[in-house]
Amino acid sequence: MRALSVTRPPAGAAVAWMKTGFQLFTPAVVPWMGMSAAFFLAAFGISLVPMLGPLALELLSPFLVAAYMAAAQAAERGEPTGLIHVGAGFYRGRNALLVIGVIYLVAHLVVGQVMALIGGDAVERLLTLSVRPQEMDPEEMRAILDQAMPALLTGAVLFTPLLMATWFAPALALFEDFPPGKAMFWSLWACLVNWRPMLLYGLLLSLLGMVALVIPLGLGLLLFLPMAMTSTYAAYRMQFVAKEAT
Repeated sequence: MRALSVTRPPAGAAVAWMKTGFQLFTPAVVPWMGMSAAFFLAAFGISLVPMLGPLALELLSPFLVAAYMAAAQAAERGEPTGLIHVGAGFYRGRNALLVIGVIYLVAHLVVGQVMALIGGDAVERLLTLSVRPQEMDPEEMRAILDQAMPALLTGAVLFTPLLMATWFAPALALFEDFPPGKAMFWSLWACLVNWRPMLLYGLLLSLLGMVALVIPLGLGLLLFLPMAMTSTYAAYRMQFVAKEAT
């Protein structure tokens, strides 16, 4: 385990992260897309399992991120990338990644319960109407929004620190052998002290995601996921450095 330090890059570093992620992605577009397609198919199959499927997906999400982090590191070194890195998290950092997954799952369930207590079934009804816009009635939609908005705002406030704590935690567990608590704390700390570039990075990812959604046949998502992961790896590499390097 190396002694690390968190750098303080300017807000514009987010653009550099995206650029580096693109450079890691473009030399091996087909392997990256194949890896993403395999993950989407696996996620679809797991989600079909009643009750347990969605929970298993959240539990295993750190292993998914770890696989992409290992593939991005290989791409940075000029090595082959793709499905050969799927099991990276099971070979290294397995216990830490599993605990991170459990913490994420439990926290997500707690946040969901808090939102349900505040907004009742309004959030679920809002999601249902959003996928069937033809059934929307303006008055009904306004009433549902009024009821759901406090729950949505509360969920955003509670979920944001959870997302920050788990953003870089899989990479820290995989590459640095950090225990889960330390990995999540360092991830949260990096996101807090570098909130300017992280905020811009989140906005850039959101724009990229919206573009990906309009690309037909799901191809946009197969492009978006590797780009999101390679740029996350770039952000990790540029923020977490050995102390002697600083």
